[in-house]
Amino acid sequence: MSTAEHTIPALRSEIPWRINPHHTPELDADANRWAFGLFSDDPRVPVPLRADNYTTWAALCYPDARPEALTAWCRFNALYTVIENKQEALFGTGDAGSAEEVWRGVARHLLRLSHARDLAETPVDGWSDGPPRPYLLTARSIALTMPVGMGRYFLRRVAQMAMAQCQEADAIASPHMQWGEYLEYRHVNFGVPLFIAAIPSMLARDLSAAEWESPERAALDRLISHHCCLTNDLYSFRKEHDDRDGKRAPVQAVTVLSTLHGLSVQGAMDRLAEVIEGTERDYVGLRDTVAVSSEMREYCTRLEHILAGNLRYHQVSPRFHGAGFEGVFTGGEISVAGVPRS
Repeated sequence: MSTAEHTIPALRSEIPWRINPHHTPELDADANRWAFGLFSDDPRVPVPLRADNYTTWAALCYPDARPEALTAWCRFNALYTVIENKQEALFGTGDAGSAEEVWRGVARHLLRLSHARDLAETPVDGWSDGPPRPYLLTARSIALTMPVGMGRYFLRRVAQMAMAQCQEADAIASPHMQWGEYLEYRHVNFGVPLFIAAIPSMLARDLSAAEWESPERAALDRLISHHCCLTNDLYSFRKEHDDRDGKRAPVQAVTVLSTLHGLSVQGAMDRLAEVIEGTERDYVGLRDTVAVSSEMREYCTRLEHILAGNLRYHQVSPRFHGAGFEGVFTGGEISVAGVPRS
C-alpha cells in the first residue's frame, strides 16, 4: 500500500492552557488500573492504550477540578472509549448490531434516570452488566455532584452523545454532506458538550436564568464544541485511517471538506485549520460582547479551559502521534497509508 506525506498546519490560539495540579502519576495509574479492569475480554475489541492519556485530557480541560472530580472524569473517559472501541471493532461483522445496542441501552437508561424522582436512590437492577454498568454509575456519580437540575441536564447530554454514537454508521456513512450538517452531528458525537454541561456545577456563583437561557450562551457553547471536535478531526486524521485497517474510509472534517469543495487532502487540511482558527475568533468576538457579568466571565473562562486543554491534549498525546511520542506536536508532516496527497 502506498504512503503519502501530508502536513498538518500549526494551529494558532491566543487562549492559554493550564493543567490540574492534582494530576499525578499515581492518579493516572489508579484511574487506568480501575478502567482497564472493566474492559471486554472479547479479543476482537482493543483495549485503549495507556498512551492515550485520558487522565491528561481531563486534567487539561478541568485545571481547577478537585481530586475526586478529576478521578471520576478520568474513569468516565476511559469507559466511554471501550464502548466506542467495541462498536468500531465489530463494524461490518455479524455482531455489529450488538455494539450499537449497547449505546441504545446506555441512552435509554440515562434518559430514564434523568427523569427519576431521586437520582441517588433509583435502582440499577435493570442496568446491563459489562462496561455499560460502570459507565452509567460513573455518569450518575458525576451528576450527583451537581445541583439537581444541572445533574439531570448533564445526564441528558450524555444520552445525546450515546445516541449519536449509536447512529454513527448511518449518520455519517459517506463524506457527501453539507458542512453545517456534518458539524451538527459531529459536535455531539465527540463528547465535549459533556465537559461543558458540567461547568455550571463549578461556578462560584450561578448564571442568572436569563444568562443560562440566552441564545448567546448556547452559541458560545457550540463554538467551543465546534473548535474541539474539528481539532480532533485534524490531529486524528492519520489515526482514523490506521484504526479502520481498510474496513471503511473515515468520514470526518478533512474528507467532508475535500468532497464538498473538490480539494486535495492537503488542501482540505489547510482549509480545516483556517476554519478552526476562525471559530476561535468568532468565539472571542461573541464573548467580548456578552460576558458582562462576573458570572458570565467565569463561565467563559471555564469554556476556554476546555478549548485550550483540548488543543494541548491533541498536541502532546501519543494517541495521535504514535507510541513512544514525547514532546509537543504543533504541526508538521505525517505519513498516511493509502491516502493520496493530491
